[in-house]
Amino acid sequence: MKTLSSTASATKVKSSNTCEHVPVRYPEVVLCLEVYHNERTWMKSQEFLVLGQQTLTELRDKIYCSTDLIMRKAEQHDPSAYFLIEDVFCNDLREPSAIDYSGPIFHWLKNSKDEALKKWKYIISGDLQNKEKGLLDDLTTSTLPDFKAVDMHKTRFCDLQFRLGAGYLYCHQGDCKHMIVIRDMRLIHPEDVQNRAAYPIVTFHLKFLLRKCSICRIYGAKKVTVDDKWAKENPCYFCDNCYYLLHYSQDGSLLYNEFSVYDYHQDYL
Repeated sequence: MKTLSSTASATKVKSSNTCEHVPVRYPEVVLCLEVYHNERTWMKSQEFLVLGQQTLTELRDKIYCSTDLIMRKAEQHDPSAYFLIEDVFCNDLREPSAIDYSGPIFHWLKNSKDEALKKWKYIISGDLQNKEKGLLDDLTTSTLPDFKAVDMHKTRFCDLQFRLGAGYLYCHQGDCKHMIVIRDMRLIHPEDVQNRAAYPIVTFHLKFLLRKCSICRIYGAKKVTVDDKWAKENPCYFCDNCYYLLHYSQDGSLLYNEFSVYDYHQDYL
């Protein structure tokens, strides 16, 4: 791990409710890591305290994204994922059905070097903010980075080189992408949680603004209909009770089908 400046104070957080207790091994560092929303890319959705000796899969398993819920509901969940940190693709291949997402990228880099170099030059010397340019001053535009791939579950944060404040990539469910930022790094403090099993610790989670049912205005929406002739809005949001009262008879038969209906998953609004 590169030597980086750190802060002296510890962040006071409550320990999780885990029953297991694993003492922290010294010396140890604590990283403050931010995860940003996949669509509202400017919006921080979660923040964690992670130990330097933890693997990247331990962080990945704590990241919340509604896309995971939707894909599980549709029975199309993909266990594959990667973090791209500097020039290292960290692939999650724990499940037998997982796919190496970095494979097609390496194939493209090998067979389309000129195009890849052109895009890399644009990234490095394009319309970047001054802060971003400062982070990339030591990189050359004449050659591509020497990208490599490693197994996420075998890679610890202390095995990687990274820059504080730089934006890195977390990709899962095919093409759902989040920016991650390692904001701070410091030595662990006696006032920090001393149970390794409690980490990564969530220190921030963007709250949901609950979208309520458009009919009763009491319960949270579970269904959304489009082009629904009896609905008051288009699209229209329903709790389960109001949806079935409007669309089904007492014997359970559908009253009409001139509409589209989807499961609605609450997200950050």
